[in-house]
Amino acid sequence: MPEEIEEVLVRPLGDVLAKVGEGVAQAQRAMDLNAIATQTLIDNDPVLSEYGLKATWYHMPEVTLELKMSLQLKRQTVIDQSGRPRISKLSVLVAPYNAKVQNTLAFDVQGTSTVKARIVSIPPPPRPEG
Repeated sequence: MPEEIEEVLVRPLGDVLAKVGEGVAQAQRAMDLNAIATQTLIDNDPVLSEYGLKATWYHMPEVTLELKMSLQLKRQTVIDQSGRPRISKLSVLVAPYNAKVQNTLAFDVQGTSTVKARIVSIPPPPRPEG
């Protein structure tokens, strides 16, 4: 059964970028599992294993993405017991830039921007010596 696509209208920018990162990690994991399965197939085949074949490993050293988004600045204010504003927090919310979002949502502070991000692989940290 195919997964349903969740329609996302407005989300915090950090959540959107985290989901993109999770997607990249899932893709890398799928490529790694494919390489492991291929090597297992080679190792367990008497003819193929005679040739010293090794599975090809694929790696995404860098993923660059560009997202066209509608931006909204949202201020959250906490009122203390005396009725005065005490804490004010400003967050950036994003929505995909498309006609449905533009017709459905009304932003007070709105802008359209291209959010650019790079996800770069790095080596794992060294293991502590013990």
